[in-house]
Order: sequence, then structure tokens, then C-alpha cells
Amino acid sequence: MSGVLDGKIAVVTGAARGLGRAVARAYASEGAVVYALDMLADEVATLAEEPGDIRPQRLDLTDAAEVAKVFAAIEAEAGRIDVLVNNAGIIFYNPVEAVSVADWDRLMAVNLRGPFLCTRAVAPGMKARRAGAIINVSSNAGVVGGLDESTYCASKFGLEGLSRSLSHEFTPFNVSVNTITPGHPMHTAMSEITYPPELRKIWKDPMELTPAFIHLALQDASGITDKRIRAWDMVQELAGTSKAP
Repeated sequence: MSGVLDGKIAVVTGAARGLGRAVARAYASEGAVVYALDMLADEVATLAEEPGDIRPQRLDLTDAAEVAKVFAAIEAEAGRIDVLVNNAGIIFYNPVEAVSVADWDRLMAVNLRGPFLCTRAVAPGMKARRAGAIINVSSNAGVVGGLDESTYCASKFGLEGLSRSLSHEFTPFNVSVNTITPGHPMHTAMSEITYPPELRKIWKDPMELTPAFIHLALQDASGITDKRIRAWDMVQELAGTSKAP
């Protein structure tokens, strides 16, 4: 690894498993100090055994008071937050009449309220320093509807709208805001319950998508911002090869 993130302080939510875990490991391998946050305290704690400086913590990102407390503690300890990856997310499939209000509220709290709370927590510091990168993990479900995905699609469409607005708010402060989707089937705990057999044949390890996250972590408002990125396409572009899966 080249150490391109040496000195950066990064926060990754949903870091216990899948893409979030891969991003935390990749950032640490490039020299960043990584605060890996997740509700799954025991699982995220194992990241401390990985190479690099990874500092796992439990976080319920649906709890506004807890988010404020944890992010304030990170800023106090590290001095700043340079990169925020809002990765945590949950999904379920149900026809709309079978979606309970409690299920709707829970998914929205994780997938949309969580990124809002985390972004609100880093905003004062990033704006004051006039530096930072915010990366919101979206989905194809953020632009295209899916069968029995009304709740999940609503959360990801909301995240896309939040991100587009935030990019305009943060640009005068030199902070980049982008959304990113995998752009290719990937093997995660979520995909094990959502992918049909044909997609499982071509799924990739999430680590293969992390060069895109590293590249976006290096951006400010003069570079890539207000974009919806397909991670696999960016990985191919960075490698100078075809976009085709």
C-alpha cells in the first residue's frame, strides 16, 4: 500500500461486516486512523486485531444523543474527523400493506436518520477547517424502484436527495459530498439473503471495491463532489481497464 491516507482520521459506520469492514481495513492499510462504528460490538471489536490503527466502538446511530457523544469523543481524542463514510444500512422485503410502522421507522432510522445525525456531528469541524470528505453508501434502489422494496427504496432515494443538497451546503467550505454504490454484485451478509443464484456466481469480495472509497476520501470540493459513483466502475478507471464486470 502507498500510505495515501497517512494522517487522515476516518469514521466508518456499519463497520462490523461486509463493505464497511472492508473499507475500514483498506483505510487503515493506507495509513488512516480509523474509528470503526457498529451496533455489533463484539464483531466490530475484532477489527482491532487487523493491521493498522483501527479503533472499534459500539454505536447505535439511531440514538441522537449517543451519536453526538461518540463523535464528540472522537474529535476530542483525534483532534478532527477528515473522512466520514455513512455505510450502515438494513433491508427487508415486504409488500407495502405488510410493512409495519415500527419496521418502516426502524429502517428509516438506520438508513437515513443515521447518516443525517453523523453528518450533522462532523459538519462544524469540517466547515471550520475547510476540509473533509463525506461518502454516503447508496444503492441502485436509490434511483430505481424494486418489488417489495418500498421502504428500502424510500430510504435510499432520501439519501441521494440528502447528499445532493449537502454537496451544495458543503462546497463553499471545500468539503466533498458523494454517494457511492457497489456497481457490481458483492458478497456480504446482506447479499447472502437478497441475491439470486445468478448474481452469487459473479459476486466480488468487498475489498475489491475499496480503491474507490480510498480515492473519494482524498477528494475535496475542488475535486469529485456532488456525484453518484459506481464503485466498480471507478476501480476499473483507476486501474486503467474496462468498466465491464
